[in-house]
Amino acid sequence: MKKNVSTICVFFALLFAVSPLTACAASGYSVFADAAFSDDMALTAKLVGRAPSTAFERMKNIISDIDGQVSLTHDSDLSRLNGASVGERVEVGEHCYRLFELSTEYYELTDGAFNAATAPLVKLWNVDAESLAELRPDLDGSYISPDLPTADEVAQTLAYCDPHLVESVEENGKYYLKKTDGRVKLDFGGIAKGYAVDLCVDVLDECGITSAMIDISGNLYLYGDYVGSGAPYWRVGISDPRPRAGQTLSRGYVCAVSLGGGVGAVTSGDYMRYYIHDNADGEKVYIPHIIAADGMPIGVEYSDGKWMNGDEWVISATVITDSGALGDALSTAVAALGIDGGGRLLQNLSCKGLIFTEKRYTILGEIELYKPDTYDGFKAYSYYEL
Repeated sequence: MKKNVSTICVFFALLFAVSPLTACAASGYSVFADAAFSDDMALTAKLVGRAPSTAFERMKNIISDIDGQVSLTHDSDLSRLNGASVGERVEVGEHCYRLFELSTEYYELTDGAFNAATAPLVKLWNVDAESLAELRPDLDGSYISPDLPTADEVAQTLAYCDPHLVESVEENGKYYLKKTDGRVKLDFGGIAKGYAVDLCVDVLDECGITSAMIDISGNLYLYGDYVGSGAPYWRVGISDPRPRAGQTLSRGYVCAVSLGGGVGAVTSGDYMRYYIHDNADGEKVYIPHIIAADGMPIGVEYSDGKWMNGDEWVISATVITDSGALGDALSTAVAALGIDGGGRLLQNLSCKGLIFTEKRYTILGEIELYKPDTYDGFKAYSYYEL
């Protein structure tokens, strides 16, 4: 739905080094920092506690198990479901089953703004990872202008991009999914990383970890107080969604926030992940990679017989909440709903967040900005009150 796990555009940087953690670790505690990779997820963790290496090994196994069940880059339970015929009951692992249940719950919670069944639309609009790698504008500004689908093709495809066309059954300790429409294809890339974060946090509780940072492919979780200069708060930088003058692959930060422990932070947005289509009249249309509930990429609308861009769309949506899975889903939903609709969704759910468009930004909930006057990107946007 949101995008393939290997292509999600989330950019976070923690403004701390490992060395302060080491220097301040309490007696009897040790510090551990390492990284691990599965096919579609990357785990980076910095842990302080009595058994940090044990905790890290357990977290590695968790992301490996999840990846094995829901990855679309190799044979998995989810791949088998996507290739199954109508009515064929496919046995899946517990992670795959729980991710489907959560995805359906969040589909209803967001009125379809989060949708794990948009894979056919992603392919129709050429915003899958493979297509974007070819179509994304080069640094010199050159680009390929592909054809776009017709409005009828979008409507026809949207009709079967619905997770309710998949049935779930838990029976005798086993898990089954069954498609009622053979055209349905699911992609849990928009929630799998947040789900993995939640399971990893459970491991921290069990292993006596007192302070930790977990990053699973950009989904960040801060556990306990930060140990080091400036404690107890963590400083989290959010990358600028639009490179400024002189920036290319290494972007500056649009802003940074101070956070206490026990929260996760995840960002979605176009983050330069779009391609450009030239209309017959020469007008450029930007096609971002996130699909909204109407079946169109965010910021794209159909008017006067052609595709065109609206006034502005969300280029960066950060959600801060204690649930990794919910934050993962909501970050996409906010981007899909726009600054007003997305902001109201976060308000209704009492979640914190920051939303940026090309022109404006808004802040939901009490979020302390860290040295805001030092970030040029942040000052380039005007404040918008919902």
